[in-house]
Amino acid sequence: MKKGILLSLLAVSLLAGCSSGGTQNANSSSGGQGEGSAVELTFWRPQASEVEDNVYVKRIEEFNQANKGKIHVKMEVITRGNSFAYEDKINAAVASHTLPDVLAMDGPNIANYAASEIIIPLDEYFTKEDLDDFVPSILQQGSYQGKFYAPGLNESSVVLFYNKKIMAEHGITPPDKIENAWTWDDWYDVMKKTSKDGVFGTNMINDKGEWMTYAFEQLWISGGTDIVNKEGTTAEGFVNSSQGVEAAKFLQKLANEKLFNIDPKPTEFEEGKAATKLGGPWNIPGFKNYPDLEWGITYFPKKPGGVQTAPSGSWAVGVSADSKHPKEAAEVIKWITNKDSSTQLAQAISMPASRKSAFESLTEYNELPLRIIKEQVTGVSHARPVTPAYPVLTQKFAEALTDIMVGADVKKSLDNVASTYDEEYKRNFAE
Repeated sequence: MKKGILLSLLAVSLLAGCSSGGTQNANSSSGGQGEGSAVELTFWRPQASEVEDNVYVKRIEEFNQANKGKIHVKMEVITRGNSFAYEDKINAAVASHTLPDVLAMDGPNIANYAASEIIIPLDEYFTKEDLDDFVPSILQQGSYQGKFYAPGLNESSVVLFYNKKIMAEHGITPPDKIENAWTWDDWYDVMKKTSKDGVFGTNMINDKGEWMTYAFEQLWISGGTDIVNKEGTTAEGFVNSSQGVEAAKFLQKLANEKLFNIDPKPTEFEEGKAATKLGGPWNIPGFKNYPDLEWGITYFPKKPGGVQTAPSGSWAVGVSADSKHPKEAAEVIKWITNKDSSTQLAQAISMPASRKSAFESLTEYNELPLRIIKEQVTGVSHARPVTPAYPVLTQKFAEALTDIMVGADVKKSLDNVASTYDEEYKRNFAE
């Protein structure tokens, strides 16, 4: 039986670069009408940029042509804009048992959909070889309680961009080998040297919502813990652990010393007002609008002596529990996430691929600066916590980090995250 407990909370803010919603007309279909005994399927996804939308339209048309007379997919694109229209449509469909056969969802919401029995496991439809071709973080993101539910359409990452001119002025050479990645202390020293004359040492606030979890959870992971346990059942002793307190105090120190702007202008780095920037591949296309900017990429900083890690996450696709044709729906998912689809989408939206084999064609990732992104995505990235209570976790964690950055007591703030999350999990998801 579907629980559907947290669906009203699934409107987790979508960070830039992970298939953001557009403003075009919502309805779109691909291919012609089904013929003969072809199985008719529906596919819902949120609207994205025109170039991204075009990739999906092309791939679904090609699927329909390749499966003519057997399977026909109609794709419906729902505008997100700045509202939660897509999530609202899903909520209504859950209540009326009218979900489409194939459903797109943001990565952190997969566990909630799985726990609520909105989507079904896909293990029987993917071979081990096929699954092994996905980068590890995509498998982590798409799995819940030992079953695989939803492969990612692409992947993402956060790197440390740097201003080459500013680095040269201070005699700083950022590392280009992962074994030499800067530690928090190294990064702090760079910020201290470069934070002067109207320039901040770094720019690291994308927004004060989902970005806070997406980016800064990695400080906990680098310290050997996480903000919840591996099973996602408790945050007590994890988000507020000694390692967690240390990570949060590091962020608070940067804020106290005004090494970053807590309310930055979106183009602060591009305008030369920040020496470094925590950002992702989605930032790169915009750099061309700033011809004076000479930029490079180095790795996401790690705790001294800690684990090298990096953020990850993407939109994914699954088969709904309402589908009367799960086998055929799984074929659509395999197609829309295969090597060709992964390659074409990565090329179109300047984001890393979700499949290892796709990088064979993405030769730009073999050289600097994009090599840094590839190394993180294929080797050290971690997905956000896999838990059905993620919407509550990310909201409370983001609020706590924002408070900590403006001076709140670190331990009390993290204790509050732990207690609120644990209460939510026990109330709605504990067996």
